[in-house]
Amino acid sequence: MNNIDNKVLRIALPLILSNITIPLVGFVDNLVVGHLGSSIYIGAIGIGSIIISYILFSFGFIKSITTGQISQSSGSGNFQKLFSSLYQISFIALLISFLIIISRTYIIDTSLYLMEASSTVKDNSKIYLDYRIWSVPAIFLRDILIGYLIGIQKVRTAMVIVIFVNILNIILDFYFVYHLNMKIEGVAIASLIAEYSVIFFVFYIFYTDKLLKYFDLSDIFDWQTIKGKLVINFDMFIRSFILMTCFAYFVSKGASYGNITLAANTILLNFFFIYSYAIDGFAHASESLVGEAYGKKNKKDLRAAIFATGKFSLYLSIIFIFILATSSDFIIKIITNLDLVQLDANLYLKWLLSIFIFGTVAFWLDGVFIGLLFTKIMRNIMIVSGIFFIVFEQLILESNNEGLWISFLIFFIIRSILLSHSLYQGIRKNLYV
Repeated sequence: MNNIDNKVLRIALPLILSNITIPLVGFVDNLVVGHLGSSIYIGAIGIGSIIISYILFSFGFIKSITTGQISQSSGSGNFQKLFSSLYQISFIALLISFLIIISRTYIIDTSLYLMEASSTVKDNSKIYLDYRIWSVPAIFLRDILIGYLIGIQKVRTAMVIVIFVNILNIILDFYFVYHLNMKIEGVAIASLIAEYSVIFFVFYIFYTDKLLKYFDLSDIFDWQTIKGKLVINFDMFIRSFILMTCFAYFVSKGASYGNITLAANTILLNFFFIYSYAIDGFAHASESLVGEAYGKKNKKDLRAAIFATGKFSLYLSIIFIFILATSSDFIIKIITNLDLVQLDANLYLKWLLSIFIFGTVAFWLDGVFIGLLFTKIMRNIMIVSGIFFIVFEQLILESNNEGLWISFLIFFIIRSILLSHSLYQGIRKNLYV
């Protein structure tokens, strides 16, 4: 195994291990409510989770941009720029958090109104969201901290933080739902408490890395550099917003086909999120290594990082497809004892496995382009892919759950093809060095 392979695995494996614990929380959420005797609870968690994810993933660029900025600054040896970037991104995240919290009632009510779910599911989702939305500032803080640690390649510390927060969440899930006999609100409060535990780690890193040493108020409020970050962030916001719009549309449309279909789609989407968070380990390795090579203007290292992270992403997707293809029935039965939900979930599993193949390419190349900070390409490709998804679902395929899954697959196929073409053109024309 060569040096670049070792570097990729040293960054990616701890992140894969820690990242899997994030959707594992969603898996446990489904498990604890999946045995409460009604598909309504699974559907309510599905609706509530996709709405909160819509908010968080729309601003999910915060972690990625932190990693991209930090890794490029680290690669070029400009540590003053590195820390001023960290503080400026924190300031932007604080402002976004404030706006979300003061607008929370409007956000929740409007989101639920747009969802095509039953009134009972919506009522339970509102209970979940009324608690869960308060965790947004803590999650942004966690994302910046993790982005910083990945950018300077302290991935083991990042792994410990993510695993701790999510294991605490899982423990509190069982305690509140089974011991205190709480239902939806127990799941939401567990997440809220766990997310704010990251504050202890922030203080620890702030002290050990002597971040106060580089604190300069004039750098933080340098509006010229903030403007540059806002342009990059806006491109990534559009990209993330469209991605989560497609996910929200998928969940809402599935909900219109009934509570059983909504519950089945929710379970399958949790499999997808486990896979996507795992593959994100190699995407983050791409962000860090590609960003570092780009900062050094080293063409050889850049190409090696791109190839190695793509290779390992493919290997991981094959492992996931094999595991799910051979044991999905057993896992679904663990999650819920509702026969109709089990039947529906197994029926549409084949489309999810197909999405794994093309999603792998898309997630890997997302990491490459974030490392390069070529955000306009990502934005434009996401716009085109989102249009294809809606057009196929609305106008070409039949209006049923199978057509919905096929349209979702087409969304990932288009993204993979266009991102691959853009990467090929960029390498051929030497645009990246």
